[in-house]
Amino acid sequence: MKIIDAVWEKRNLGVTCYELQMEAGDCAEDIEKMLETLEERQYMVARVPSARYDLARLCQNKGYSFIEAAITLELNINKMNIPRRLLRICEKCSWEVMDETGLGQLSGEIRKNIFQTDRVYLDPAFTKEQAARRYDLWVGDLVQEGHIPYKVMLNNEVAGFFLNKSISGTVFDGLLAATYDGYEGSGMGYCIQYAAIMSAKERGAEKYMGHVSGNNPAILKVLLSIGFSIKKLEYIFIRHRKENEL
Repeated sequence: MKIIDAVWEKRNLGVTCYELQMEAGDCAEDIEKMLETLEERQYMVARVPSARYDLARLCQNKGYSFIEAAITLELNINKMNIPRRLLRICEKCSWEVMDETGLGQLSGEIRKNIFQTDRVYLDPAFTKEQAARRYDLWVGDLVQEGHIPYKVMLNNEVAGFFLNKSISGTVFDGLLAATYDGYEGSGMGYCIQYAAIMSAKERGAEKYMGHVSGNNPAILKVLLSIGFSIKKLEYIFIRHRKENEL
């Protein structure tokens, strides 16, 4: 098990946090001993590999609650298959790196809570404003690192964005993507994904990684329908330290 001191969550959410990354080969007895000696943080996040019921049960016995399934997918770009009726719309889209105006617009859209299925948004211990702020700050960090978001346009109007990065010469990681508030439920999810993948292909990508919460079956359906396959599935458990445990 890897123990990650998620210091960034103090800034993002106002809480100290450990992320516990459990592995498929971990021994449940060893994990239990580590949990017993681990210094408690205000917010604990445990990532449990699928098919490890013993580790999931251990987390529950330690006061952790299940909140989402985290799904990692991968796509061979040359095998991407957009339905023909949607491809005609996707090919009408364009994308370009954001300038300062675009980044400001993106920040405003994120603050409208365009991400509504992740573990922080759904957690009653946090406010919706905190959940949005966390995404906004994350994007700001990525921009500082040189990973600039792209805006996606249809009929000269900005419909959404994506942010991806190279993790090897031919493999790109799709970190974030979303339609903007005015395009929710419009079917633009296909166009956003198409633009993100094609932009990576233009930069030499052959494989594209995607990430989605099990709380978001609509986007999971989109990714599977265009050729993505599931690579990894994790169950996410959380625990908040009670005041009398301080």
